[in-house]
Amino acid sequence: MSNKKGGRKVESYAQSFVLGLPDTVQKPTNEQWKKISADIIRAVHKHLKPDEPVNEFGRKCFSNLHDQEKPHMNLLVPRIYKGERLDKLDKKGLIVALKQEFNASVMKHCNINYENYKPVNSSRGKRLENWKLEQQRLRSEQEKSIKLKEEAASASQDAASQILVAQQIKRQSDTSRIAAQEATAAARMAKADADRSISLLNEMKGLFTQFKTSLTEWIKSIKTDDPIMEELNKVEVIERAENIQKHPTYDDEIEMVMFSSIEQAEIEAEPYTAGKKPISSRVRRRMTLN
Repeated sequence: MSNKKGGRKVESYAQSFVLGLPDTVQKPTNEQWKKISADIIRAVHKHLKPDEPVNEFGRKCFSNLHDQEKPHMNLLVPRIYKGERLDKLDKKGLIVALKQEFNASVMKHCNINYENYKPVNSSRGKRLENWKLEQQRLRSEQEKSIKLKEEAASASQDAASQILVAQQIKRQSDTSRIAAQEATAAARMAKADADRSISLLNEMKGLFTQFKTSLTEWIKSIKTDDPIMEELNKVEVIERAENIQKHPTYDDEIEMVMFSSIEQAEIEAEPYTAGKKPISSRVRRRMTLN
């Protein structure tokens, strides 16, 4: 909007990159993905704006993990930074730099060597015609459709058999049998309630363990003067604290322990965080009754 000299308009606010791994390798952990993300952002900063502070530039980027069968990370890099259009963002050199850094990073943090990867579908070459690709896709969809129909037919037969058996049992039942079934159902419901309570407690225990781990990593990144990892870990601490607050078992006692942990961590990190906004100011305490 501020360009008065003409030229091509900016068509989008950011450029998206996808950095993925095949399903044949072991998935990286969340901690490994954080380190890989930090390496990639540093590479983008070095290629586009090396004269700017890496932490300031990194905060304008956005990375999002898709932990699927083929895990991959989306990276959004702004096209405009401090009023300047980043022309190198559309150049092939950045893609080459990202590929090299991603290969090096997964090797460093996950011991995954891209040279060991063997494509599963080796018949699909670079020069394979579009019509052949379309035929392959149609054949694959037809095979999936046939398989789904067979599974649906089998499931339908099983369901019909189960209905017939249930009807026969119902006709043969008497008052005592119904009473026994009701007692069994009540016992199952009681057991389900107990199992759910145990499950919720285990969930809260897991959430709190993750929260404490994030706090530890945040302090470590501050002490090692790694601003990008510090910001990533800080965001993770806040997200995990909010997840704890959303849990059904969250109460005043848990809140007191959680905020005590945050305050203790801030005291430990205080010599290194002069002038920075504390984490405790980013997490809202819930209202308690007398």
